[in-house]
Amino acid sequence: MTDSDEIFMEELKQEFKEAAAKHMVDLPVLFSENKFEEIGKIAHDIKGTAGVFGYDGGTDIARDLQYAAQNNDAADTKALIEKLADYMKKNQVI
Repeated sequence: MTDSDEIFMEELKQEFKEAAAKHMVDLPVLFSENKFEEIGKIAHDIKGTAGVFGYDGGTDIARDLQYAAQNNDAADTKALIEKLADYMKKNQVI
């Protein structure tokens, strides 16, 4: 990878981190409003992007969250939002 490629990837990673921080604020609010469809969309976005930057665990949790939200499973959705937030903090995404 060239220096410019590395700089570009680092910029993209920073954009992902900023979006993830916003998502982690939005998810509990959406949950409190029973907006499972929106939660599923956010989970889908995270699932598709996290792995690109090496956050495979985030991809796995987001996949499970997307599934739980699509099935309107309130208990699993809440638990997975919390698990995803913990993962993001532990891995210094947010």
